[in-house]
Amino acid sequence: MLSHKSLSSISLGLTMAMSLACGSSHQFQEPNVPVETAPIARADGDDAAIDSKPPVSDENGTVSTIPPSPVVPVVKDPEPVACSTLYAIPGIANPFLAGMPEGTEIAYPASVDRAPVNSPILVTPTDRQCFEAGRYLYFRVEGTIAHGTNADQISDADGIPTAPGQHTLGTMHNISNINAPINSLVGIFLDDRTPAQRPAAPGTLDFGEAPLRNFKTLAPQLGQIFFIGDGRDGNGKLQGFTVPQGTTRLYLAIWDAYEWNNNLGKVSGGILWVKP
Repeated sequence: MLSHKSLSSISLGLTMAMSLACGSSHQFQEPNVPVETAPIARADGDDAAIDSKPPVSDENGTVSTIPPSPVVPVVKDPEPVACSTLYAIPGIANPFLAGMPEGTEIAYPASVDRAPVNSPILVTPTDRQCFEAGRYLYFRVEGTIAHGTNADQISDADGIPTAPGQHTLGTMHNISNINAPINSLVGIFLDDRTPAQRPAAPGTLDFGEAPLRNFKTLAPQLGQIFFIGDGRDGNGKLQGFTVPQGTTRLYLAIWDAYEWNNNLGKVSGGILWVKP
């Protein structure tokens, strides 16, 4: 038989159990720890590390304990801007007449090219700083050109890639020869010296093959005809042309092997630069 004291203990225990089961005011309370500061266990092996960094929510509401990487600004190269107007360069513009006085003639087997009718186009910069030695110039080029009336004689300013050639008469007026596609846009830097005062013509530049025309930058010499084409490489990026020391003039012309006077069409061209 249980004693009176034992019966009292059992009765008290039953009363407390019934109180909890019936929703007594003594319910269990969750720890009052805000979600934002609750440490999160990160299982990196047998021993879990505690990461106390506050969670970060992205725009979709996804919670992560790894803060977002800082935004690194994208730095773009300056865009070249115009340093001249656009000039029309006709197919009859012969580069070997650059800087030559009126009446100068170049005789070919069947006809004669003559200044100023067949002279190349003199480019006047809108800012003389464009011609500072060592500066990069870029070119904006548009249009098509032709050295005859047949469809296979028409091209853009890159010229006809299957028809590279050199001037049949070689260098003239101390201006170099060049190997480049027919119809391509070419340029010549000059200083203020007359043809008689110029040194011997520089070496011949070769742009006969596509890889030779796909350069990033080019540094021609004074009096050295250089390939411009459409002014862009195979990826469509502008090509840079270094201004040689002493430059006061720039001429634009169309490349042919002889007799420019019977060519057709024209392209538009102008210089660009990154303004200091």
